[in-house]
Amino acid sequence: MPQLRPNTPPPPDYYRNNLLRVVEFVAHTYADLLNPRELLYLHSVTQVSRDAQRLLARLISRKGPRIREDRLNYTEVGCLQTQLQQLEQQGLIDRNPAAPADRLLMLCTKDELVAWFPGFARSSKAVLLGDIVTRYSDVQLHTRLSACLNWVSIRQAGMLDLLRLLYFGDSYRDLSAFVLEDLGLVRYEPYVIDRSNRQFDHRDDLDRYLTLRSARDLSHRLADFPQLAAEVTTQLLHQPCETRIEQRTRDRALNRLGHWHERLGELDSALACYAGSNTHPARERSVRILKKTGQVQRSECLQQQLIEAPRCAEEEDFAQRFGKRGGGVKPPITSVRLDCATPERIEDHAAQLLTANGGVALHLENNLPLSLTALAYWPVIFAEVPGAFTNPFQSAPVDLFWPDFARTRATLIAEQDRILADPLGFRRELTSTWQAKSDTANALMSWRAMSAEVLHTILHCIPHTILFSLVGHVIRNLPMARTGFPDLTVLYGPGQYEFVEVKGPTDQLQPAQRIWFKHLTRLGANGRVLKFQAQAR
Repeated sequence: MPQLRPNTPPPPDYYRNNLLRVVEFVAHTYADLLNPRELLYLHSVTQVSRDAQRLLARLISRKGPRIREDRLNYTEVGCLQTQLQQLEQQGLIDRNPAAPADRLLMLCTKDELVAWFPGFARSSKAVLLGDIVTRYSDVQLHTRLSACLNWVSIRQAGMLDLLRLLYFGDSYRDLSAFVLEDLGLVRYEPYVIDRSNRQFDHRDDLDRYLTLRSARDLSHRLADFPQLAAEVTTQLLHQPCETRIEQRTRDRALNRLGHWHERLGELDSALACYAGSNTHPARERSVRILKKTGQVQRSECLQQQLIEAPRCAEEEDFAQRFGKRGGGVKPPITSVRLDCATPERIEDHAAQLLTANGGVALHLENNLPLSLTALAYWPVIFAEVPGAFTNPFQSAPVDLFWPDFARTRATLIAEQDRILADPLGFRRELTSTWQAKSDTANALMSWRAMSAEVLHTILHCIPHTILFSLVGHVIRNLPMARTGFPDLTVLYGPGQYEFVEVKGPTDQLQPAQRIWFKHLTRLGANGRVLKFQAQAR
């Protein structure tokens, strides 16, 4: 039963309860990893009064970091000033804290600035802010504004960041995640969340990850602070990694830094970054740089390693094609001359042509392989793997699209394969899962696209051998399988189908699309490109 109803105020303790749910989970699950200061913070949240907790939950959800007190108006919070004073005494908020002058002035409206800082020419707010900051020091502005209004900010904002990480598995989601479920808009798969499945087992693991994450965040800011590049590169290359999440964080940051150095022509630094990463496209970029700088033998040697032991489908495709004009698999192409201007929705035009004599053309794109894989391997996706599920609001395990997802679940996948290898078992598994899990959140599943009727038609028209091989490929290559599948799945009857990529006059196949056609060819599946040519003049 949904706890919330649209256009209806939530229960008085709704936001408070959600906050306590996060705090109590972290306290129970990670108490042995937290230091005294962090434990004190959790204790402080639980010890303040109910109204103070209600206010704190509301403040956390507000856009900060500074919030005007006169804009705090919550019917469930009694005596606002008393609760603010209590939160301040417990070290949970600061009242009227110092801040850069321009940030404080942003709290004011233009009319307030004119009234509180007379003598300036009336102009736009931006110009007025600039004039005021030029005339007054930060201390003077803080004094003057404190006499006119009061503001608050969350103290120890880093603790909130840590709470989000330990509860949600990242620092991007917040308490609003509860709202979608409580409105009844999302239903999540039930899975075990306890200390045995937590993401971090030791404080050293947590600290190393936080250090890596800090370096990763800095790697996103090199455009503004290019002087950080050398220091961040050195830190990442020498930072040890002992867990999968650490390795993934470092690899992605090193790839980003490698790209940064490459763009600037700092190719030795780029190669060093790529050499430290185990994630695509590190080795591809290294091959290209080595070839570009005349180190042909090293480039060819590394390219051969990619051919013999590719880490992913993208690497394999690149290694087979690089340096070879026209290399790689070329899908069948059917050219059709347009008898009019290029239609706005070229896929719809293609669907009409393909089904002119019967059949149905489904514009599913990647929803076809991903949704079928979700239904086929549901128990694998939501299996109890340490660190995979950290909170009740996940539509997938944390590592769903990590390169080693399938490797860590190889035994589970093999067990599910035995069920799916039988045509009747395959059909039964997919249809029963659709019925049991309908509308349950799964990052691979599109319930809107994969209706019961669409699923039935697919199972009726596409041979089991093709579907079984298709989903088996996807579950083992999820990072690649997210993009590039042909636009249209055209179903004509039992055993009669084709996967059709539609291209307009100026469109070309993308790397991910070439990779998919290569696999479809290996499967013996019916696939082609429908290429429209421009209208004859």
